[in-house]
Amino acid sequence: MPGKRKRGQETPATAPIQAPSSFNGGPISAIAAARLKAAVPVTAIDGANETPSSPLAESTDSESGELEPEDSTPIAHQNFKLCTWRDAGSNVLSESDDELTIVLDKHSTISFIGCYDFKVLKGAVNVNGANLGAGPRQGTSARSRRVFVPSTHPVTKVRGLDRENHIQFLSCKEPTPLAAISPLFANLWNGNPNKGTRRSFALITESDADPLKRPVDPENAPEDWIRAVEDCAATPSVTLITGPPLSGKSTFAKRLLNRYLTGLGKTARALLAVCYLDLDPSKPEYTPHGQASLALVREPNFGSSFTHPSPIPGAEGTNETISAHPVPVRGLVNYEDYFMSCIEDLFRTYQSLQTPDPIPLIINTPPSLYTTHFPLLTNLLSLLKPCHLIHLGNTAAIDQPTALKLDTLQTTISKLGTTLHELTAQGPPTQPSLTDANLRAMHMQSYFHLASLKQPPPSAHGPPQLTWTPRPLSTLTPWEFHYEETPTHTQDLLGFLLLAEPIAPSHLLTALNGSIVHILETTDPDISRSRGPALPRTGKYRLPYFAPSKDTRTMQPLDPRTSRLVCTALIRGFEPQERIVQVLVPRTHDGLVRTLRPENTVFVAGCCDMPEWAYVEDAYAQLSDTAALRRTQGGGRFIGDDSAMMMEGMETPMPPWVERESVVQGMGYLNAVRRVRKFHQ
Repeated sequence: MPGKRKRGQETPATAPIQAPSSFNGGPISAIAAARLKAAVPVTAIDGANETPSSPLAESTDSESGELEPEDSTPIAHQNFKLCTWRDAGSNVLSESDDELTIVLDKHSTISFIGCYDFKVLKGAVNVNGANLGAGPRQGTSARSRRVFVPSTHPVTKVRGLDRENHIQFLSCKEPTPLAAISPLFANLWNGNPNKGTRRSFALITESDADPLKRPVDPENAPEDWIRAVEDCAATPSVTLITGPPLSGKSTFAKRLLNRYLTGLGKTARALLAVCYLDLDPSKPEYTPHGQASLALVREPNFGSSFTHPSPIPGAEGTNETISAHPVPVRGLVNYEDYFMSCIEDLFRTYQSLQTPDPIPLIINTPPSLYTTHFPLLTNLLSLLKPCHLIHLGNTAAIDQPTALKLDTLQTTISKLGTTLHELTAQGPPTQPSLTDANLRAMHMQSYFHLASLKQPPPSAHGPPQLTWTPRPLSTLTPWEFHYEETPTHTQDLLGFLLLAEPIAPSHLLTALNGSIVHILETTDPDISRSRGPALPRTGKYRLPYFAPSKDTRTMQPLDPRTSRLVCTALIRGFEPQERIVQVLVPRTHDGLVRTLRPENTVFVAGCCDMPEWAYVEDAYAQLSDTAALRRTQGGGRFIGDDSAMMMEGMETPMPPWVERESVVQGMGYLNAVRRVRKFHQ
């Protein structure tokens, strides 16, 4: 196969995604994949038609309550007012195709949809909790900040703080240019870019004013939130945020973080960095999902998580992942003790940081700690001893279960000297346009398509910006790891660890193929020296794997004290005859793979959703090329208008694991539960 890249070598070539290997070494067909329990299911293309996840990430009945429920109850339509600024002559200082400079009065707000850079030329403004002012001295250049406002998230407001504020808004290059390979990224930004302006942002005064009729929500920050943010930010302290699903935990954490990093004028100075302990593996802010992490954040957060899916390793002066551990995204059943060990190790790492000034710590918790694993939350409070506990809920009508939880929390923190802040939850006012699974897919797809960290021009006076590659992952050259020693190669990793329900070893290759894994390094001598060569192997293809515990019959994770998560990768395919596993990592993370030591490397699977978005990238790329050809021939429709019809008319073969909708519908009971009759003699 052309374009292979061995570990430690670089070959600027491309290779298509390898078809999945079956037990006989050949590719798995769509029907075979559906029939095998451990196989990756067929993905049907019809706009964004996707099938259920693989057994690697499926949850049991006992775990189903741990993810945030996706409420299907219809919400009455409302037209929300998004800003108070009006496009009057005296309010506009200058305007061009890619720039807008305005006057914003005190307490007035302006909102845009799209992405933009902005500078405060005079006065000061508040943006998502960040207080930003003009240059400290007259004539000095203001610093540029970039804001991402996709239609899928609440619309950011820019609020004036001084009597008269001059703000300049500038167009910027669209982030995550992945719409051609994923419909989830289509129609996210400025919905009317060709109507009299080429700006990457457009003024939006009310939710019904969106030209594409997308469900647009306002950004809400009630008074009790603002007071609590100021109380927590008074000193560099530890703040833990908890609450039920869809209560606004990550939103509050973002506002508090921005307040720390920008200060409050002459009243409070800005801090250089804030530590962010993210314990939610299903909705992480700065890392791929399926992990608990400690990040050092240096830049204010003005975008959704898929606009900053991961810090770039080795980039100075930017956000940084200090430490991380894999955690199954589907729940903590069987892994509560391990989860607490991960938190203890991450908190110990935070305490050991050597910095000139104290660094505050913001802890965002998953909703399952408040619902399914509430005793774990009380243990967590005793371990971390936070200065502030933020409880988000319905303060107007507290039901009995919530009252009991509040009483337990108050009893626990009364012994710790922790201040409890009971705040109003801020859930989405309208039905979200994307599900949690959609947002996780966008975050992970954005991560794998990271290309570089680009420095801005000197005149911008802004931080470096991420760039993405819009080409399918099939164009990336994979890294190759030999999982067994051969006459010509040494073994490159210890083995595979599956944090999921145990499966038959004969199914392991099929279950791993096409999945997302975390690459770990361990310094545990019992694993790296003694257990490494002695790991059991599968019968035919000789994959080394960690066996379930004989006592608990569950998979035992690696000790967080002696292991660390290096990066997240996608298994592109296997070459069983050569004893090779091929993996893909973002270009920005290639340097991490080069530093791996074979005697310490473990691939951990079962923590993430199956990447169905990766299987359909080539099909959507073909569809995008066809749509572009139609537009050049006189058609004016965008991709997605008639994707099903166009896909049915394409004669090119589908990629592995992908089939046309008409073929899937003709398969009858595909993915249906089989009813097996038992005959008794």
